[in-house]
Amino acid sequence: MATGTVSSVTRRRSIAARTRLDFWFDAVLLLGYTLAYSYGFTGIGIHEWLGLGLGLALLFHLTLHWDWVIRTTRKLASPRGHDRVIWVVNLALLGGMTWCVLSGILISRVALPYLGINLTRIGPFWSTMHDTTAEITLGLVPVHVALRWRWIVRIGRRLLARRPR
Repeated sequence: MATGTVSSVTRRRSIAARTRLDFWFDAVLLLGYTLAYSYGFTGIGIHEWLGLGLGLALLFHLTLHWDWVIRTTRKLASPRGHDRVIWVVNLALLGGMTWCVLSGILISRVALPYLGINLTRIGPFWSTMHDTTAEITLGLVPVHVALRWRWIVRIGRRLLARRPR
């Protein structure tokens, strides 16, 4: 190997552990969201348990990226438009997913009763809220991914690069 060149193994290892965690956790989050949204495939029970798990995972995701939230929020006054767009989309996604999870908890027919919690007086408003925020989230997730696509491809290539034998 010539001096000054870096093998794919070295580049793969040089990815910070935090970046690896971000990449794989985000991939699992996207897979979990896709499965939870596939209500006809998973059924009510798995849908609800996945929804609860996603709610916890989203809290973890937010804490992982809290430093980005603070930095980007402080820079909102700067003229860089890309950060503003990402911030607005992320805020809308956070709101949509939060309301989707909360309304899903309120209309739960399997997970909460299993835990001994029965919310029998919940009206149709919360079902409508759940359906609406799920649809909003469904529209925002691909936008969120598209806005971060260059990072996803760059890190994905480095993480998934074949190692020489």
